[in-house]
Amino acid sequence: MGYTISFSEDSLASKGTGSLEAIPAGSYNATVFDVKEETVRSGPNEGKPRFNVQFRISEGQYENRRVFSYVPLYAANDAWKAAAFFKSLGYDVKAGNFKVPITGEILGKGIGVRVKVGSDLNGAPRNEVSGFDAPTTASDVLSSLGATAVGQETW
Repeated sequence: MGYTISFSEDSLASKGTGSLEAIPAGSYNATVFDVKEETVRSGPNEGKPRFNVQFRISEGQYENRRVFSYVPLYAANDAWKAAAFFKSLGYDVKAGNFKVPITGEILGKGIGVRVKVGSDLNGAPRNEVSGFDAPTTASDVLSSLGATAVGQETW
């Protein structure tokens, strides 16, 4: 089957690239939106397994925006990242062997992501996930400001 596209002069002159500006650095509540199992393609860990994870910001001004991170599934210099990722999702990570959950178990789970702004190969700003935390709730924020719960209500 063949297709024909009719381009107008205006559509060809459009500067839209479909890309979005980087979100500001900070901590965001997110959900694990997509996980792809893959292997490292180059370097000293070539051939080792990792997750390529897409996070969806779940609230605030940047709700529904996506940020990405690789999570190594092997012990190396960046093993802290895998430990922080799984701990932030509520898994009990201790010294010794850790059974990595299947991707279906972690999809949709809430997580806190720490985002920074780096640059891509062309020098344009891009987001990088620099760490993970448990997601915060309104009561977490109030508690950090010194509020206390009385009668099951936070104020």
